Amino acid sequence: MLYICSTPIGNLKDITLRALEILAKSDIILCEDTRVSKVLLRTYDIKYNKLVAFHEHNEAKVTDMVIKWLKDGMTVVQISDAGTPGISDPGARLCKMVFAEGLEVSPLPGACAYISLLSVAGIDCSSLFYGFLPSTKSKRVKTLMQWADCEYAVGVYESPHRVVSCIEDIVECLGEDRVIIMGRELTKQFETIKKCTASQLLQFIKNDNNQQKGEFVLIITPKELVEENYILEEHIKTLNILSEYLPPKKAARATSLIHGGDKNKLYEHLLKNK
Repeated sequence: MLYICSTPIGNLKDITLRALEILAKSDIILCEDTRVSKVLLRTYDIKYNKLVAFHEHNEAKVTDMVIKWLKDGMTVVQISDAGTPGISDPGARLCKMVFAEGLEVSPLPGACAYISLLSVAGIDCSSLFYGFLPSTKSKRVKTLMQWADCEYAVGVYESPHRVVSCIEDIVECLGEDRVIIMGRELTKQFETIKKCTASQLLQFIKNDNNQQKGEFVLIITPKELVEENYILEEHIKTLNILSEYLPPKKAARATSLIHGGDKNKLYEHLLKNK
């Protein structure tokens, strides 16, 4: 049996009991970086039999070895440095070949950065996971434009050295008012989760160099969600303050000028909640 095993994305306690059990009885453990995986295995005192590096540069060669091991009756477990293998990590080719050989593969579910952020995003709509956006601006813009009028949310991963350029392109292609949910360094000490417009997120990250470090997950909400639910925490705070001193229409207009958004929807929200 081949097991595809999720590992913690930051906090080492985020691993399942079943994953620990299977890892402990495995014959072979495939991993991206043996140094990283040894930390997890030592933490839980797992006496592994054999640890094999498995990454994009040796994927084809190791896959052939795995097929032989499985046919010999061995238990093989694939883990990644963090999260679920096969989700923007090596593993898809391995599973494809295992299926083609008529052998068994089973998931050991657990941590996944995209699913973790989606669970706290507070959006009630369908979603699509895209993975990493293209590294070049022209290809990234072409991809983003496909989502200009989509009816579902889109999740992407981004690296720290491209995150500013990525959000600048989101503003350019999808508009500065498109709502984005950002997860940075999820489950780690300096975890940041922020829900705001694309333009606000861009300024937030640009103004704090510490926010340009670590691994990022971005969920881009659909255009319809922006129009219908564009009443964010920033709006509510400002509305509540201004409404103490201004008539509702003027408070809504002033909030719109400060944070952006539809002043009529802000006005309706204020009347409804007063």
